Amino acid sequence: MLCGLLFADDTKSTVPVSRASHDSHAETLSRSQVASPEKSKGSPGFFKRAVNFVIGDWVPLGNPETNRFDFGRIQTLPTYNPIEGVRLRAGIASTSRLSPHLFVKGYVAYGFKDQRFKYRGEAIYSFTPKTYHEEEFPKNNLRLVYENDLYSPGEMHPRSPNDLLLITYRRSLNEATYRDFVELNYEREYRNGLAHTLWVRQSRLQPQGELAFEWLNDEVVNRSDALNTTEIGLQLRYSVREAYEQQRRKRRPLEMTSPVFFLSHSMGIDNFLGGEVPFHRTELSVQKRFLLGNAAHLDVVGEAMKVWSAVPFPLLVYPNQRIRHHVENNAFFLSRALEFVSDEQVTLRMTFVGEELLLSRVKLLNRLRVRELISVRAAYGRLSDKNLPGATGTYLLPPVSQRYENVPYLEGTFGITNILGLLRVEYVHRFTYRDHPDALLGAVRVGATL
Repeated sequence: MLCGLLFADDTKSTVPVSRASHDSHAETLSRSQVASPEKSKGSPGFFKRAVNFVIGDWVPLGNPETNRFDFGRIQTLPTYNPIEGVRLRAGIASTSRLSPHLFVKGYVAYGFKDQRFKYRGEAIYSFTPKTYHEEEFPKNNLRLVYENDLYSPGEMHPRSPNDLLLITYRRSLNEATYRDFVELNYEREYRNGLAHTLWVRQSRLQPQGELAFEWLNDEVVNRSDALNTTEIGLQLRYSVREAYEQQRRKRRPLEMTSPVFFLSHSMGIDNFLGGEVPFHRTELSVQKRFLLGNAAHLDVVGEAMKVWSAVPFPLLVYPNQRIRHHVENNAFFLSRALEFVSDEQVTLRMTFVGEELLLSRVKLLNRLRVRELISVRAAYGRLSDKNLPGATGTYLLPPVSQRYENVPYLEGTFGITNILGLLRVEYVHRFTYRDHPDALLGAVRVGATL
């Protein structure tokens, strides 16, 4: 059985924050309200307190009314993956009590199998004063980041944080890299639903395990110890309407049906800050939840990605390089990390969750709030001639990597969710490319959405 725990960013609510109509009360929220979201009427039982502790994800260091730092993230303290084995991680983040404009945060992690330390540090300057933390709406932040950690190009978006490690590297053994990068970015949100992020990043990738960076030169195989890139980029994000509940270090969406659009472009620069690869990459994502009356809801995510240049395979696109948002956007579960390689790709993810459907008619199941779950995920792309192995500017592909044929990769799931309010059990089935070497054809997946 394959298991993965999915920890979403939810916790107990405090005060609503609206992107479309952000009222002044939210902006002048007292610090004690934000710092103590755990206060509620009644005395919850041990199970509920334990769940709230994990959901909260951060713990005040000192008095919650006056603390200047939080400790976390609780959800990633102990994790496990096939590359690092048991991984321990601890981090801190400053609050507005240290400074309402300047924030610092970071973590240190250690993998007992690969015996390597990993770490990340951030310094953030908010041009608007914050009530408790730098992620409060609307963001107007200048951020400097340095990170040295594990990175799987086949299971993570290049700009995704290393946060869900219980599932991130489940099929990346000998298909991942160690990455260290420094990045300067500026993020701005507006009350009309528009947001943008600009960044410049210098990155270094080193192959992990049996993965190799090799290329052909006059039919002689050459090997490199690392791949260095420098890129600049811009991401635009737009939603017609959004509303949030502000939490200790996160914000919980209240409006889930508003479509969200992402458009980004990044450009690699050769011979600048050590960059070795010139490239252009464009991405488009549309994410939407549909309410099917009172019976169910359907989450749909469609994405398109294209690399316009000849690049080494770590810079190509893979099915699980997804842009995360609030709606259900689960990863492909049965494919290997680098199994499907392309330089232009489209993906579609759909998740159906019943509300007042079949299981709600069973009295006991309805009291437990157990609901049905069906998902379908599809990916299709092509690898152009300029990125075939042996072409100028490319690396030889790993043995596991395959090109798409004339059908998309397709997998689906059915199961039950919301067991005890947080557990889900589903069977995942692979419909196409079942003849690939070491293909995982089906598996039972146990997860938790907190």
